[in-house]
Amino acid sequence: MPTIETGHEHEGRGAVLTLSTPLLAELDESRVRHLVAALVELSGRGGREGDVADLLAERLQSLGIEQPRPVVESMAENLRNGERLTVVTDEGQVLHGDPSWSPATHDPDVQATEDPLDEDRPLYS
Repeated sequence: MPTIETGHEHEGRGAVLTLSTPLLAELDESRVRHLVAALVELSGRGGREGDVADLLAERLQSLGIEQPRPVVESMAENLRNGERLTVVTDEGQVLHGDPSWSPATHDPDVQATEDPLDEDRPLYS
């Protein structure tokens, strides 16, 4: 199933939601615009988490986008709590928000073998 990554919080940036290439391939340009507009409308809204999740589920359903409820709830939490929303593709194109965002902002500043106790063990395992 094509996915929407549930989001990443960055200090001073708000929430970042990443739309996957397979998802975008299923949507025409108009539906992508409507999806981004719905995400922007719901961002920073506050209120009860369930309310935002229900609204998001309705918006996604109206666009013909099926996502599991836990994904919708996680997205809603990021939207509800984020002051500024950046929506990007998994290829790094910014669809809304901070134009300075790049995939490099997600990359840690370590190599996979920089575990000081065991150079053969990946740091993120």
